[in-house]
Amino acid sequence: MKKITYIILILIIITSACTESYNPELKSGYTRLVVEGSISNEIKAHQVTLTKTADYFSNTSAPRVTGATVSITDGENIFNLAEVSSGLYETDLIAGEVGKTYTLSIDIDGELYEASCYMNLCPPIDSINFGYYDLSAYDIIDSSITVLLNALEPETPDNYYLWNIYRNGVLETDTLNERRFSDDLFINGYYMENVEVGWIEKAEVGDTIDLETQSITKEYYDYLYQVLSITDWDMGPFGGPPANPNGNIIELTPNDNKNDDPLGFFLAYSNYIITDTIPKKSEWIELAWF
Repeated sequence: MKKITYIILILIIITSACTESYNPELKSGYTRLVVEGSISNEIKAHQVTLTKTADYFSNTSAPRVTGATVSITDGENIFNLAEVSSGLYETDLIAGEVGKTYTLSIDIDGELYEASCYMNLCPPIDSINFGYYDLSAYDIIDSSITVLLNALEPETPDNYYLWNIYRNGVLETDTLNERRFSDDLFINGYYMENVEVGWIEKAEVGDTIDLETQSITKEYYDYLYQVLSITDWDMGPFGGPPANPNGNIIELTPNDNKNDDPLGFFLAYSNYIITDTIPKKSEWIELAWF
């Protein structure tokens, strides 16, 4: 009995022992320029956003870069971008041309940055259909609908695609993990019949659906994989250490500090958009489970 009493006393002492809080002082990281921008074959004002990185524990949004000189050239024409709001720069109403390489130039108080991207051809879409998975065996009423693509993939190899879906004019795939993107490794030169390229939650008969195919570059395709690998696909505690994704923004001003290299991507792409209306459910295609 005495031994039990001693053991209980020892446990009480251990569990009630004083602890000293440990609050290490964390150093601020290097500030980096972050570039997000694109140009397409659509006639519109094309945008480039410039921000700076912020500390991980900062409660403020990423600071915007104002007062920069920003331009895009195709080797023949130069398109100057105007700052329409803090850190947001726009071209006039212009359209890019397939087969040209576009170069973005940025001057921030004498610090020069550049990025180049080639605009590939986007194949047309013949039609879209709508499909669903039957979940009634699991007592699940699923109102989502799958968008199915019908199009001929060109015989030229090494094509890369990204798909966006709009419902009633509103972008449904507004985050990266909701977008489908793919290479043509297994479909090169084949007809893509009812290929799943996205889905819509809470779809309703009569909704207007716009499917956009973007023809992107291999560099941007790899960049998307890198971004997702450190966010949605990080493998949790068993994954490797995170690393910054490799974009195509280059710092031209001589600088031996590799820790402040710019981040982000400037994309040139062509696209094709097709519009259809969700028909009554009897016309939806039941998709098979694999």
